[in-house]
Amino acid sequence: PVSPLPSPPFAACWRRRAMGEIVLAACAEGQGILATDLRSGALVASFEEAGAQPAAFGLIGASSGYLFAAQSKKALWQAWAWGDKKPCYRASLPERMTAMAFSADASLCFGGAASGSIYAWQMGTGCLLRCWPAHFREVTQLLVSPDGSFLISASADANVHVYNLADIFIDHTPKPFHSWSGHSLSVTSLALLPGNGLQQVVASASLDRSVRLWDIGTGQPILSRSLSAPVNSISVGPTGSEILCACKNGELRLVSANNRESEGDGLLIGHTGSVSSCALNVDGSQAASCSEADRVRIWDMRTRQCIAQAHTSRNVQVNSVQIVQRWVEPQPLPAFQPFQRLLTKPEEVRPIPLGVSGRLESLKQALEPRASSQAFLDRMVWAQVSGAGALEGASQELELRRAAAEAGQARWAATAAELYGALVEAGLDEQASAAMPAPKPRAPEPAAAAAAAAAAAAAADAAASDAAAQ
Repeated sequence: PVSPLPSPPFAACWRRRAMGEIVLAACAEGQGILATDLRSGALVASFEEAGAQPAAFGLIGASSGYLFAAQSKKALWQAWAWGDKKPCYRASLPERMTAMAFSADASLCFGGAASGSIYAWQMGTGCLLRCWPAHFREVTQLLVSPDGSFLISASADANVHVYNLADIFIDHTPKPFHSWSGHSLSVTSLALLPGNGLQQVVASASLDRSVRLWDIGTGQPILSRSLSAPVNSISVGPTGSEILCACKNGELRLVSANNRESEGDGLLIGHTGSVSSCALNVDGSQAASCSEADRVRIWDMRTRQCIAQAHTSRNVQVNSVQIVQRWVEPQPLPAFQPFQRLLTKPEEVRPIPLGVSGRLESLKQALEPRASSQAFLDRMVWAQVSGAGALEGASQELELRRAAAEAGQARWAATAAELYGALVEAGLDEQASAAMPAPKPRAPEPAAAAAAAAAAAAAADAAASDAAAQ
């Protein structure tokens, strides 16, 4: 039976701060995964019931709190919450997976099978979005570029394919964006040099004793280096100038990515058997490697000396190592669903919420550069230097407009008062007329009074004349 993976509640935003770097060691024959602190060498956690495939274990997504592992001998994969010994989720797979990778936001899972096929699932629904025969031999490693642009696959058929991630969900049988066949034997490991989009470089290692660099933008080979032994694993530092190679003859060799000769190479001596895996930490100051004979070694890359050994007292066989960052507040994940075996059309997949930071975090990031007092002072100084005159002219214009508006408002108020008074006098507003006192009789104007007196005198004279005539 499939048990659902418990998912933490979705958060609007979170601070993804690394608490420390952890060395994950995948052991064979169901011996689990051991987690060791890179700085102190102390065992911090162990994850049981795992016989992990070397190229199919690690963190789910870029910064989550869950680990995953595909079983090396079964068509089964499991997940563990950080700190839990027992798996909290397990599900069956269509076939045995030899490589697995997740997108940075953990929304997509890609599985490379022993048959050479590649599967693409949506994590929130479990829908199988794509399945296609990418190689004719087993897939040895899958990589998803950090910017989510490309899926890169390597195989025992000596080929390396680069797929545009968007094209995978458009074409029923995706075709590679680039296909490189420069190796003559099985490709054992892949690594991406720092970059974005088409400005990225892929490093590939092979049992043919070579390490090759490929340009994703042009599809052309950049560099080819021949070593003294077959290469099992490679890892690239933060600058991309050096490649750490784990070789079958027990050498751990640091190869320059800029020189075709071995002049700038370095050798880390200490392993007594074939070095099966290696990993550099986030700043390139330390590295971890493993072999069947002496388990895990921690190296200081400045001095190229072994500074610690891990799990030497345990009866385990370590097949692969990774260095991951443990986060203070891990990225939340959508609830996982059982992986389906039948294809689902992408347009029929229902939308699901993703564990992303959202608009609030984006707004904070956009406002953060402008929130400091220094940024405010800089903007004020810039305004004074470049636009003070323009700002002053604009303020004067606004003041004139305000005064004109106030004068117009005063004229309209006076006109309205006069009109209302006329209405009251005309008796059109009965309530106002009743409330107002009766108007006093007006005193006659002097000119009018004189005219009236003259008219009265003239009338008297006319009357006297008429009486005399009679």
